[in-house]
Amino acid sequence: MIADAIGTVITLGWALAAWIAVLAAVASIVLLSGTAAGMWAGRLLWRTAVRPAWARGRLRARLYARRTRPDYEEAA
Repeated sequence: MIADAIGTVITLGWALAAWIAVLAAVASIVLLSGTAAGMWAGRLLWRTAVRPAWARGRLRARLYARRTRPDYEEAA
């Protein structure tokens, strides 16, 4: 009877360890995918809203450079 109890405790211990491993793997996947989605959303926000218009492409950079004047005076 005591041997059966010890065997049951050992079996339940292995089952608990397996559940912990499965839950750790699931939590890792969820956290990593959430981090990746957050980084993707941050990059999308940076590229569309935060970054200046001239930094979005070569054409816009050229147009911006033609429109603006330099902040320095040229030497004679």
